[in-house]
Amino acid sequence: MRLKEGVCITGIRPELIIGLMAAEAAYRAVGVGMVVTSITDGKHSLTSLHYAGAAADLRTRDMTESQIASVLRAIAKALPNDFDIIFEGNHYHLEYDPRRPHQ
Repeated sequence: MRLKEGVCITGIRPELIIGLMAAEAAYRAVGVGMVVTSITDGKHSLTSLHYAGAAADLRTRDMTESQIASVLRAIAKALPNDFDIIFEGNHYHLEYDPRRPHQ
């Protein structure tokens, strides 16, 4: 795992670290190095979990469509329902959000 220059980890929740570990394993499985592009830094919506240290953005620009889909499935499968992993067109948004009802 590599952090893009300027990524701030101050205040990161320990649960998000577990999520990042699962994501890194998924990236590794498809032969791509994971780059975290934002955690508590950057500009996000006012209610974003980034500001609470519970969300991270992960780079996808160096990945094929097949790799993007495989990594998305692997992360979703590896983590409990308290996590969301969303492909937002040019990156994954990974968040720890325990407020969601369990399925």
